[in-house]
Amino acid sequence: MTNILRASALALALLGAAQAATAVTTTTANLRRAPSMSGAVVAVVPQGRLLTVACQGSWCRTTYQGRGGYMARSLLRPVPRSAPLAGQGTRFFASCQAMRRAGVAPLRIGNVGYRVGLDQNRNGWACELGER
Repeated sequence: MTNILRASALALALLGAAQAATAVTTTTANLRRAPSMSGAVVAVVPQGRLLTVACQGSWCRTTYQGRGGYMARSLLRPVPRSAPLAGQGTRFFASCQAMRRAGVAPLRIGNVGYRVGLDQNRNGWACELGER
């Protein structure tokens, strides 16, 4: 019973916390459409693949081969000297429209919220005028 309470307290403490980090897959893993074991599989990520992730609770948001989705945190190993897998301040934008609504477009590479999938011309600026 005590272990269950501790685990619940830890889960609540991590709820809402997310930060971009770099991690490596520890085994071949499914990238899912939703943060759930019942979420549809959108891609299979091989073992040893380096990913940029934003984790919240037991799931991490990432992209692989242009597809965005979620991967179980237990299948990832943080890369030393990268940001931690939990913390404050990560934003994830599903589209340039969402980034514009938040008032942060365009975003330069290295800034929170930037991702390659939103940088159509690959010049280091996501969601410039004219990009969808």
